[in-house]
Amino acid sequence: MTAYYVAYAQEKVRRAISENAVWDGPTTGPSIVSDKNIIFVASDLRNGGVYGVGKGMSEAISNIDWHLRFIDGFGSEVRQGAAIKKAISFKPDAIVLGGIDAQHHKDVLKIAKSQGIVVIGWHATELAGGNSELGLFMNVTTDPLAVAEIAAMLAIVNSKGRAKTLIFTDPNYKIATIKANAMADTIRRCANCEVLEVNALPLDKIAEQMPVTFEGLWKKYGADITHILAINDLYIDYVIPSLETNVEQQIHIPQNISAGDGSRAAYKRINNGSFQLATVPEPLYLHGWQITDELNRAFNQLPPSGYSAPVHMVTPDNVSELIGKHERGVYDPKNGYRDAYLKIWKP
Repeated sequence: MTAYYVAYAQEKVRRAISENAVWDGPTTGPSIVSDKNIIFVASDLRNGGVYGVGKGMSEAISNIDWHLRFIDGFGSEVRQGAAIKKAISFKPDAIVLGGIDAQHHKDVLKIAKSQGIVVIGWHATELAGGNSELGLFMNVTTDPLAVAEIAAMLAIVNSKGRAKTLIFTDPNYKIATIKANAMADTIRRCANCEVLEVNALPLDKIAEQMPVTFEGLWKKYGADITHILAINDLYIDYVIPSLETNVEQQIHIPQNISAGDGSRAAYKRINNGSFQLATVPEPLYLHGWQITDELNRAFNQLPPSGYSAPVHMVTPDNVSELIGKHERGVYDPKNGYRDAYLKIWKP
């Protein structure tokens, strides 16, 4: 059974690493509606993911006669709520929530809905799809369960079916808990693998708490730890000083895999073969184009496309595409999605 499961995981990992060269999203839909005003309310424009999606939307909208404005929530829930209220006051045709938890602002979103303002989210709820209760026409995101599963499967493949893992997550975010549980479940399906511990370490506490947290975990499990799985690259950023101590003492260090983000620092580590084996980035620019397409469907009183981009993993095998001469730093599938959307909008 173990050999079969490892082979199954190996094939899934191979597919995730390969380039998605064929567009698997929508090829039909309504022509573009003209002259729409959109406001992108960002959780924090300093966040690379949010910024990337906004950049993708700007690029998409440059091809049509819509108007896009940004309001920054500066990483604070209070400021984000105020930003949504400010956006509503401008009476736009639509509001995009970039990385803002819709559940935390459900009351103000009811005002938008009552005024006929279309609301679309990026990472606004845990899963892709619409949410009528929150007034979301569509939430755009890569399937977090697929992201978590593929990260854990790489640990299984890399360990030849004998992974012993630590998992790091943030208990303050439901999506983080979902991903951590999915990683743990995937590891447990491997007969000779083991989840040593799921550690709940809030993102805003990583810098100060990771050194002592990892020291305690190392004392407890030591060289039994083959892999560290984390919900994003930040955990790996802050575990490195501890791992560097292990290297200096010529002590075994675990392989590190991130189920999310795809930061420039992560790509450099993967490329250098130091402290990180893989990360699972999202196609941020594509998401910006998809949001634009979903908005157009809403303006045409049509249902959302329901598209969710396939999961993609960056490893030493393909990281050069992201860290070459130009250091683009953003995973951007070469599957022709821009042309595909333009053909829908401008047949």
